[in-house]
Amino acid sequence: MAIRLEHVGLGARRDAYEATVAFYQQIFGWHKIREEEGELTFVGDDQGARLEIFPTDSPPFVDPHHLAFGVSQEEFDSVRNALAEAGANPAEPFINTFGDRISFFDDPAGNRAQIVARKEPLPE
Repeated sequence: MAIRLEHVGLGARRDAYEATVAFYQQIFGWHKIREEEGELTFVGDDQGARLEIFPTDSPPFVDPHHLAFGVSQEEFDSVRNALAEAGANPAEPFINTFGDRISFFDDPAGNRAQIVARKEPLPE
């Protein structure tokens, strides 16, 4: 049996819902896959990654819980700059014990996330 992660459900404060959907489209170039306007939006890339974004009154993901978005070493700085321009306040990058370059940020709904440029890809 092959079971894979199909999507991650991500809550957004009601007043930040539309901005959160737009954020993932703008910063990562993801597109809407399915939408029930104002109630639920699936966004994704063309490689199988998907977020289900929905309005909620529940609190956001906070440190240490987070989403992680892989970027190439070459794209890391430009993506981090785009995050800063979008007001996501990316943290100072650091290199972990595996040699991966990482920077944390918060999306418009306050969900904690990171961009990570892996020195070596994670095994399949």
